[in-house]
Amino acid sequence: MYCIYYIILSNIEIVMETKFNKFLINILILFIIISFFFKKKSKLENFENVFLTNKLIKNEYFKKKKNKDKEVIIENNVLKLSISTIGGNIKNLFLKKYKNYHNNDENLYLIKDNSSLFGLEFTNKSCKKFNTYEVEFIPKIKEDEFKYTINMQAKLDNNVYISYVYVIYKNNNYNIDFYIRTKGFSDLLSTNLEWNQKLLRLEKDPKIENNYNQIFYSINKFKKKINFLNPKKSLHKKAKNLYWIANKQQFFVSILLFKKPLKDKKIIFFLKNENLNSINKRSNLKIKIINKNNKELNLSNKWYFGPLDYNILKKNKYGFENLIQFGGVVGKYINRYVFFYLFSILEKTNLNYGLIIILMTIIVKLIILPITYNQYKLNSIIEMFRTSFDDINHYKLTNKQSLIKLDKKILMNSILYAIIQIPIFYSLFHFFPTLINLRGKSFLWIDNLTYYDSILNFKFKIPIYGNHISLLTILYSISLLILRKINNSKYQTNNNSIYIMSIIILLFINNYSSGLYLYYLISNIINIIIYIYYKKNL
Repeated sequence: MYCIYYIILSNIEIVMETKFNKFLINILILFIIISFFFKKKSKLENFENVFLTNKLIKNEYFKKKKNKDKEVIIENNVLKLSISTIGGNIKNLFLKKYKNYHNNDENLYLIKDNSSLFGLEFTNKSCKKFNTYEVEFIPKIKEDEFKYTINMQAKLDNNVYISYVYVIYKNNNYNIDFYIRTKGFSDLLSTNLEWNQKLLRLEKDPKIENNYNQIFYSINKFKKKINFLNPKKSLHKKAKNLYWIANKQQFFVSILLFKKPLKDKKIIFFLKNENLNSINKRSNLKIKIINKNNKELNLSNKWYFGPLDYNILKKNKYGFENLIQFGGVVGKYINRYVFFYLFSILEKTNLNYGLIIILMTIIVKLIILPITYNQYKLNSIIEMFRTSFDDINHYKLTNKQSLIKLDKKILMNSILYAIIQIPIFYSLFHFFPTLINLRGKSFLWIDNLTYYDSILNFKFKIPIYGNHISLLTILYSISLLILRKINNSKYQTNNNSIYIMSIIILLFINNYSSGLYLYYLISNIINIIIYIYYKKNL
């Protein structure tokens, strides 16, 4: 904008010396030139043009220094990454403890072949621009007992340089400290900080995975409240006082945290769908920093590249654990403080994860057993009343009142049963598909408890149902059918409706997590056993 003001001001003197018509012509020409060179592109076009034209202070720098890309390779127990000497970026990064299920169990790369790019674009007071994407950085590596320190420095002139400093901690640490330092840049007008990442496909079903890919961000260091970019409302978002921003996938996340929140900075970020085989979505973050006091750039940041593991994220103390989508207002508390706590205890038994889900189901059913048993008892009593009360007029008023009281008792018990059962039912929809502990874990014929099981795949897709047959959802539908039949045999006016509903349910649930329907199947089997036991002991 300062460059535009300069052009306008430089024309004021000319304007004052001309006649009115000549003045209008000059103004018109001026605005045409400005609109041509400074025309705002659409947000999506800006999103696509991630790589800026490189204009260094000294153009001969590239003529002398145009070298091939080299990589600095560093690893600890959980991460292995390479840092490129061209641009100073993390070129490749994979997680050692996980596999990519989209590409036949290959290494799980969160960054591959520069799929994540971080760069700076500088503008000086003469409106000249240059960026760091193609600048050569010379690495210096230090190692001590706890960490590796890699100082990537791009020297542009004597006492003029840019430094990216990466600190990779040893052992089981997914955090990378990241510092940006400049020298000889105090006369800058502004700096644009940009992070662009392609969200690589990592899971079995790209369509399901894509539903979880999202940008989350935090603008409050102390409240730890997080927000997300809703693509249904807008593909971009403006924010102030950014604390951290995350490119979240179904089970993994890439986070950039600013140790000192960026106050009063112009920040905008985008999210765009991609139809490429290896990419689901692409995100872009742009931050404009105005240099008001002729200061050097000095930013302290932190990267987190790792799993959406609640216990690991909680240890960071930045509110990262809230990235795990445990559900809505009620569901997230049930999942976090009941199901996840119970699951964590059972996980210590080192049993198969399918058995852990079965044990968890049994424990939950035992906890609510008194309510379930009482519900069956009251249903049986009212069944007896309704069977014998063919004509209510034959009975005295006291019997009518007894029936009314009983109906009220049944109603209250049904409400209580629903209050407990319905939140549990819907909470589990968010629990199993987001629990990384179950990712890739097998049980019987199920190869991955976070995704649907498949006993037969089609070469075509059936609307709603999908392109496969899930045995677990068939077993669940059969158990639900049996439960409804034995529980409603006296009152079902149309027995066909039970079969129709079971078929409809089967159509809609074929693509959900197998862990979820393993829980529901065992829950139904337990309910059938309880009902049969009660009937025998009437």
